[in-house]
Amino acid sequence: MKLDTFFAELKRRNVYKVAIAYIVGGWALSQGVAQVFPVFDVPNWVIRAIVLLIILGLPVALVLAWMFELTPEGIKRTQTADAMPATAKPKKYVWIYVVVIGGAISIGLFCLGRYTASNSASAARTERATVPGKSIAVLPFENLSDDKNTAYFSDGITEEILNALAQIPNLKVAARRSAFQFKGNELDLRKIGQVLGVAHLLEGSLQKAGDQVRINVQLVDVQNGLQAWSEKYDRKLDNVFEVEDEIAKAIASKLRVQLTGGAGQPLVVDSTNNPQAHELYLRGLTLLAARGPGLLEARNSFQKAVNLDAGYAQAWGALAVTEFLLPSYGLDSFEASLPQAESAAQRALVLDPNTPSAYVAVGLANTFRCRWSEADQAFRRALVLAPGDAEAVNQYAQFLSTVGQLEASLREIERAQQLDPLSPIIGVIHAGALAALRRDNAAEAQIKSVLAAHPEFGAAYTWAATQYIDRKMYSEAEAELRSLGKLRGQNGDAKALLARGMADPAQRVAAVDSLETSPDNADIRRDPIWYAFYLVSLGQRGRALDELEIYAVKPNSAFAPWLWNRGFDPLRDEPRFKAVLAKLALPYTPAVIMEP
Repeated sequence: MKLDTFFAELKRRNVYKVAIAYIVGGWALSQGVAQVFPVFDVPNWVIRAIVLLIILGLPVALVLAWMFELTPEGIKRTQTADAMPATAKPKKYVWIYVVVIGGAISIGLFCLGRYTASNSASAARTERATVPGKSIAVLPFENLSDDKNTAYFSDGITEEILNALAQIPNLKVAARRSAFQFKGNELDLRKIGQVLGVAHLLEGSLQKAGDQVRINVQLVDVQNGLQAWSEKYDRKLDNVFEVEDEIAKAIASKLRVQLTGGAGQPLVVDSTNNPQAHELYLRGLTLLAARGPGLLEARNSFQKAVNLDAGYAQAWGALAVTEFLLPSYGLDSFEASLPQAESAAQRALVLDPNTPSAYVAVGLANTFRCRWSEADQAFRRALVLAPGDAEAVNQYAQFLSTVGQLEASLREIERAQQLDPLSPIIGVIHAGALAALRRDNAAEAQIKSVLAAHPEFGAAYTWAATQYIDRKMYSEAEAELRSLGKLRGQNGDAKALLARGMADPAQRVAAVDSLETSPDNADIRRDPIWYAFYLVSLGQRGRALDELEIYAVKPNSAFAPWLWNRGFDPLRDEPRFKAVLAKLALPYTPAVIMEP
């Protein structure tokens, strides 16, 4: 067959048309696969295999186009189709529609891909821009000691280095709770850095043998995953403070930040020369950070530490904070813990007037005693001494919420969450701050996030139920209250009945009776504001005011910020409610911020 005759035959058999339609359609299909499959986490090798099959299919399609013809009566061999009458032959312009439609789809998918890629790149650039260059997370050091029961020692060393770095102005340090979420985790370091919102990670290992300790540390750049610096320290335990300070200063130098008070100022204060007291202090820090029932053992460890060394200011400060937290977790009464906490805080400040935890404790003491101005000053002093301490920022945010400074409280708790993004209690307080400002969708999303990440954290269920009650979403509140009851070893019926009584007047009497008498609701009755909230929500305004008047005389609640919840709105115009606020000197406006 002559060459010109061959090309004419290709045209007559529609091989050109099939080629054009196949190329356009194949291109559109490959674009669709490339854009859609990654959304469903389909591996790249599958996408490449499909594109390769599309390419290999082109010669097959051309051979089939030569051999067969599409007619109104179905697919026929070319010779058979040629012998058919003209009316039975395929339409000449159908292929044009295929090309136009396929081309439009192809161009659309291509543009979508470029737009998505551009947005992704832009988002990635924005994310990198929002992560401050002077930021770090200290991951828990791996314990390589023969005695694995001394893991608290390596954790404590990690905490002290972390706390030392938190004293450096303009350096963002991820808080302990968030950093320790990755203990024993095999996640890529870059992924951990992204989750914590930091540019650098410090990781290391510690091996203790007798009175000798070896610490290996390395600083990792999150963006490229490369090691920026590493060092090994072999020291005696009587020199451990110097080692911690040396490491903290080396990191600060690498990050090009100016140390507080100049390069000669120690970041880690050598506050005891008793190694056993130091180990007890470190063990207590681990338990304190874990919260919950372990707070009792934390108090015991700190008490033993100060018994061994009465001049240990840091241990006194930690003991004071622990004492204040016990009533909030139902582990002690306010009457018993407050005097003990205040005494420990004062001991710490006499020994070292620059102990941040002691000022946090003083702020808590004054908040519980409704001494708003003194509490404000104490929290501010703590934040001057340790500007990156997420716990201090968290407690200050709760203070601001208590005194009705809701917008300021939200700003502070958002800052605390940036420092400690995985902390359940900070997440809960953030949800409460949003709810107090009636930002319901954001509050609900926040509390759901905490519950998903920390399903055993009782405070999250407590606050979730409160938010749903505020919004009169009683079925959702019932589910959260039932979960809270079960978490506390109950069947959940007594607490669930409270929400049902709010929704159904026929069950209200039974709900009020359960609130006031059921052993399963005794935890609610122990706190006057928590108790008053449920009373007013069940229509018992007089009884709710009775409880609030008791609180005004004898403040002993862990839920003072709830006074600004909309659940108390039915009482706001009541003279008795206004008298309660007046007696508490609320709302209180903090003084203008002064430069330290």
